Amino acid sequence: MTSSPDFSSFLSYYNSDAGRKVYIDPELILPFAEYVKPATDSGNLIASEIMQRLSSVADGKDAGQAEGKPDLYYMDFGKVTGHCVRLFYKIFQDNAGGLSRGPGVYIYNLRGFAHNPNNVGAGLFHMKHAGRGWNSTLIVNRQLNNKILRIGSAQDEKGILDLNKLSEIMLKSSGQAMHKTDFDLYHSPLAVIVGDQKYTSPEGRGKIANPQELADILVGTATANEWGGQLYDKYTVYVYDESAKLLTDALRLVKGSNQVLKKFEFRLLAPHAPFSVVEKLANGFGASAVLDKNVRKPFSSSYQMLDPASYDDSNSKVYAEFQQQIQNKANISFFEIWRNMKANTNLLS
Repeated sequence: MTSSPDFSSFLSYYNSDAGRKVYIDPELILPFAEYVKPATDSGNLIASEIMQRLSSVADGKDAGQAEGKPDLYYMDFGKVTGHCVRLFYKIFQDNAGGLSRGPGVYIYNLRGFAHNPNNVGAGLFHMKHAGRGWNSTLIVNRQLNNKILRIGSAQDEKGILDLNKLSEIMLKSSGQAMHKTDFDLYHSPLAVIVGDQKYTSPEGRGKIANPQELADILVGTATANEWGGQLYDKYTVYVYDESAKLLTDALRLVKGSNQVLKKFEFRLLAPHAPFSVVEKLANGFGASAVLDKNVRKPFSSSYQMLDPASYDDSNSKVYAEFQQQIQNKANISFFEIWRNMKANTNLLS
């Protein structure tokens, strides 16, 4: 998840002399546990497949390549109709003047891939309650219609949930199950486009949510209000679960003054991202961020445990152990750290 061009701190994914060296950002320990799930049968196969394919065919026909950047790629692992993950990586031919550990494949981000058999749309929608449920209307322009925005997605064993069911789950989670007021929904089933970089896909896939679009919606709404004097004085944005990752990426892409988002309050419910990172980014543009402590989920708690700026002092021991694993054991692999942290803490369970 590094935003730095320096890849020299990456760890060996799995110590092996076969093929290309494969390295990974140690900060991906939680997304790796969350999406790869190496303790499961399917996840164990994916974890092995990552090493096998990236060490041999990282730039092959199954790789998606970044437009205009021939050394940036992604590749999917697992079954698209089942357990599947997407890895983003950079291929170095040398040590890049000390910015890498030498020739090899460097994994800098990964995401889960959800099954979408019903072609549930991604993007910005106006949600209106009618009869027994919520109706959705796609918003074409990148500007909010309502003062409430909800960001997220949900799925079950059959795939991505429709927007009516998702709306009900969101409202219940935020203690608003009986609310019938219109709101806008940014449906983000997968944040698989990293930053503002476009990729040429090896397969034709449907539209997916991306952080640049969300950044444009936030700034477009703020700018329209600033210059047009229209709509609302304040916007509340409810951010659910793993969509906190998408918001983090979007805020990093915001262009404007340090007050451009001053009318926004972001309320994070069980974020799958360190809250302090989101808060700092939001504050940098004049927005506020609130962590809803009434909603707790295992992986959200784990992300806060590995947040060095966590407001919970009890997390400091877990973070210290994670850092010790990296710094005090020569040539330890990423996979070994995952095993050790899983055995010694409740971080990855």
